[in-house]
Amino acid sequence: MGADILNTSHLPRRLAVAIAVFFLSPSLPTTAFAAQTVDLPADPPARRSVALEEVWRLGGEEDDGVLLGLVTGGVLDDDGNVLLVDQQLARVLVVSPGGEVLVTLGREGDGPGEMRRLLSAFAAGERVGMVQGYPGRVVFLDREGLPAGGFDLGGEAAEGGFFAIRDLHCTGTALIAHTSRSTFDENEGKSSTRSALSVMDLDGTLAAELVSHQVERGTRHVVMDESASWAEFATWAVSPRGVVGTLAERDAWAVNERNLDGELLRVLRRPFRPRKRTAEEKEEAVSRIRLAVVSGGATIEKRPLDTDPAIVDLQYAADGYLFVTNCHNESGRLEAGVAGRFDVVAPDGKFVEELTLTFPDHDPEQDVLVMLDGTHFLVLRNFEDAEKAIYADFLSDEEKEDLGDAEPLEVVLVRVPD
Repeated sequence: MGADILNTSHLPRRLAVAIAVFFLSPSLPTTAFAAQTVDLPADPPARRSVALEEVWRLGGEEDDGVLLGLVTGGVLDDDGNVLLVDQQLARVLVVSPGGEVLVTLGREGDGPGEMRRLLSAFAAGERVGMVQGYPGRVVFLDREGLPAGGFDLGGEAAEGGFFAIRDLHCTGTALIAHTSRSTFDENEGKSSTRSALSVMDLDGTLAAELVSHQVERGTRHVVMDESASWAEFATWAVSPRGVVGTLAERDAWAVNERNLDGELLRVLRRPFRPRKRTAEEKEEAVSRIRLAVVSGGATIEKRPLDTDPAIVDLQYAADGYLFVTNCHNESGRLEAGVAGRFDVVAPDGKFVEELTLTFPDHDPEQDVLVMLDGTHFLVLRNFEDAEKAIYADFLSDEEKEDLGDAEPLEVVLVRVPD
């Protein structure tokens, strides 16, 4: 059997079965000066709990006026509208501050202004950028939904390999993207993947490469090595002021902050002990390693780690405050009614507080909290079941039966009260 090219970046994190790895250990750019190290206290200076207020909601059993596929996130534009990303239907719903769907942008296809495998979206003045994960592409639409330009990333397929966008964010006139290109030699039984976190302009022209790495691995004996697959940009974020936050180490609460030229400005550090895993959790961890390629009859070796990564998510608020989700506060481990819990660091590097956000009937096993600007958030209710329903072919018969009673996806805009 020949090699099967498989992409599971779209699969639910609890369903993905890994066959090979995109190994992404970064190399840091040389800086002209020594970066500042900011030592934060082990314990939060304060702990605060805030009840989120509902602004509007769409979908659910009682709303038959709006058709939702799988909404995976959204962004705010300058007018306070929310651009909801419907990954399943390859479109963006523009929702007013009052909850009215103003326009639906995009659709699935290969024509002008169309795309497949919608990954995310961003606001760029009078245009909306829609990001296709594979092949890597950005399509611009105007606010009426008409094509307004775009570009492909990675060149033509004939130039070699498979180019994908893993994540992309816009800040001002710059785009920051996590991309990867994989090439395969079936005769040699090898794969090579180069991944990078890069800065480019709105035309897709490369301005700076922040971190990158290239590695070769076998496709006949596949090693699912969690340590080797970890990357500095396993999670990353960019602030409106152009500060890019990445991870300094896997097993430490440590955040690198760079400017858009790639200069390492400072490292935030805090004494921290990662969470130990059970045997079942270790098995699940290696199953999340992204699928790349496998030859028929390949042998698979699993090498999970004993602890969770210290930091599982980074987000910057509109005012530059950094919201860090550590491994003890990952969504599925929170108490019922708790939508999120964050370590909050001010732009000056001061550890401000541990912030807990609550929302009535929030189910950490089903619902997802998505930050928009640090004041506004999306609550995606029943997200886990909605995601599983789309990828039902990957479920067991018992899991498929459980979906029969699943509630439909509902999107709620919430805010931190004044």
